[in-house]
Amino acid sequence: MKIYSISLYSVIVALVLGFCGGVIAQDIHLDATAVSNLNLKYAPVRSGGVSKTLRASGTVRLNEKRVFEVTPRIDGIVVGDPLSLGDVVKKGDTLCKLQSGELANLISIYVAAEEAMTFASAAALQEKKLAEKNLSSTEQVREKELLLTQAISSHAKALQPLKLLEFDEGTIHRFLADVHGSDYTSLNITAPEGGEIIERDLRRGAAVAHDDALFTIADLSELWVDFHAALRDVEKLSKGDEVFVESSVTEKRRGAKVFYISPIADEQSRTVMIRALLDNSDRAWRPGNPVNIRISGENSGGERVSVPAGAVVDFEGGKAVFVKSDDDVFLPVSVEVGDSDGERIEIVSGVSAGQTVVSENAAQLKGHLAMTVGE
Repeated sequence: MKIYSISLYSVIVALVLGFCGGVIAQDIHLDATAVSNLNLKYAPVRSGGVSKTLRASGTVRLNEKRVFEVTPRIDGIVVGDPLSLGDVVKKGDTLCKLQSGELANLISIYVAAEEAMTFASAAALQEKKLAEKNLSSTEQVREKELLLTQAISSHAKALQPLKLLEFDEGTIHRFLADVHGSDYTSLNITAPEGGEIIERDLRRGAAVAHDDALFTIADLSELWVDFHAALRDVEKLSKGDEVFVESSVTEKRRGAKVFYISPIADEQSRTVMIRALLDNSDRAWRPGNPVNIRISGENSGGERVSVPAGAVVDFEGGKAVFVKSDDDVFLPVSVEVGDSDGERIEIVSGVSAGQTVVSENAAQLKGHLAMTVGE
């Protein structure tokens, strides 16, 4: 069955030699049966380029700047009922209470250091008054001043471990004002920042060490999204760019802002790790949620045009489209392609806006022409 109105030889030569070099001059005529069997679809060449859309997979993670581990900084025994997983706390809220003999010892050391400093201060002042009346020597005054300096240093040293436990001198003095009514062994462990308790490792009556992690508190109002982009795509991204986060398991979608692009590429995958900040003030997202990332760049625009992705076919290392000029007349044209968003491909040269191209089954059309050689 003949399907060409021109010599078959000239068409095949044109296909072999012309696709990589520009427009192929010869029209290809297909009869109605061939057109129907190939189920060809058509679309116009559209003005303007395409959005530079990149896609990647990633994971929602905790914002490490908003995660806080709580350690007691002193040995003790847990008393009372600690707060539970999921409890939401504010900065300064009591998480649990400890009883600690070490705390009583630290307070005792501080009290002794303060008494020694008070005595040394009084002694130095008395010696200075005696020297003014020529009842003491300069050497004796200097000796008392040296003892005062040493006492002040010892007092400051005794205060430091209590400051780590969030005591100050005013707090300790209030304890000392009511010696019989004060409890020198009890210590409240408080939240360093507000958030939700996401880990807890203690129980009532348990002995804890100064460096044990008792609680982990996380502020979940902002999260991180980590994903990897191919090396060829990283140059299209900058800090401050917005990416679109789509949950892999639900229909949630939200924008996030890129704030970190790794300066190091993974040698195996040839990708670069990127991190974006995700607003979670409504608590809609959970750390660990797998997500898909869509990054839309600016439309390349200019004088370029675009066609559906299915319109472009490969041929001997080049690209081509079939321009439809009549119901059964097609003109194969080699084209230079640009960016693609997955649905459309930008055409740098080869066709013009308004022309009609085969948008679906163009590859089948090319294959049909090759298989009918010699018919």
